Amino acid sequence: MAKTLKITMTATSSISPGLPVEPGEIERQLALLWKQTDASKSRASLLNFVIYSEAPDAIEINTPLLADLAAEHAFRALLIQANPSAPTSGMRAWITAHCHLRGAGQKEVCSEQITFHLDGSSAGRLSSVIFAHLDTDLPLCLWWQGELPEDPDPQLWAWVDRLLVDSSSWKHPARQLDIVRRIDDLGHGRCALGDLAWTRLFHLLYSMALIFDLPAARLRINRIQSIEIHHAAGHKTTALELLGWIASRFNWNLDIEETRTVFRRPDGGAVTFEILEKPGANFSISLVRANFDDGEASVKRNETGEFYLLDVSIQNNVLMSQMLPAGREEIRHILLSELSRSSRHPLYWPAIHAVEPLLSSPDL
Repeated sequence: MAKTLKITMTATSSISPGLPVEPGEIERQLALLWKQTDASKSRASLLNFVIYSEAPDAIEINTPLLADLAAEHAFRALLIQANPSAPTSGMRAWITAHCHLRGAGQKEVCSEQITFHLDGSSAGRLSSVIFAHLDTDLPLCLWWQGELPEDPDPQLWAWVDRLLVDSSSWKHPARQLDIVRRIDDLGHGRCALGDLAWTRLFHLLYSMALIFDLPAARLRINRIQSIEIHHAAGHKTTALELLGWIASRFNWNLDIEETRTVFRRPDGGAVTFEILEKPGANFSISLVRANFDDGEASVKRNETGEFYLLDVSIQNNVLMSQMLPAGREEIRHILLSELSRSSRHPLYWPAIHAVEPLLSSPDL
């Protein structure tokens, strides 16, 4: 008798990867799964969403995340946990489906998940594992958790349409960005990069742009003397990306002097900067402040994290005091933001170029 998997709506934080299957039987077992499914459920997929991780708890953490994401975005998910250093080789696989009601009286919409655990030399078969189980003709989005490989596989990266990374998790950001450039070359420019650290900044960047729409602040762009950014532990790279965005928008150039590193404004004036870690902070960036010669402009996250507080003061007179939604930083919301778009982020690389020497700093 064929093994069957009961498909249920998923709403818990602890979810099994599903039915164990032989790797060579995956597609046949999936076909049986849908053949036995009642008419109240419908399979749907808008893209292939692949997650690769070498963390030992990758399956336990990512399976409930995928179940949650499937409530708003249909996909075929391939979750791959690899242990290349394992003493023996082996491959295990599971299949499941995450089903959610999209509206009263409607069918449950289901997204497939195929999970793999690869040990030893089996981890080197990553490209084959992915390509054998893609949903044909749909885009391929790959979320690579952790450090990218030093020697990217040309066969894999020639077919990836979108690469998701989180630069805040990188120990050596400059080296990882070099690998991203090599990956882009391997894909002949087809692979669009989405950095989740950059995505976390979207609402903050909008708030900063709104401040400098104020005429009094815009007239003082060339009078900015210093920038101060406060970040949470583990988010210095995010803070530097924010600093790079400011510098690239204002046409500042990094000037590494013997005794200090500053930015140079177009008029030659120096802009100093300070990146400060705030212990216990719950959000990636809690404050960014620009100091003029006669005042300051700042965006500060409130204690609950719901709002940004925008303030501009000139000669001790408050010209702006406003609140804007801060956006959420939970990984679910960040991923949904990225999965809902297929475009590139045109301001990302200019921001990186503006601070790239700082990303190589040994004390990052």
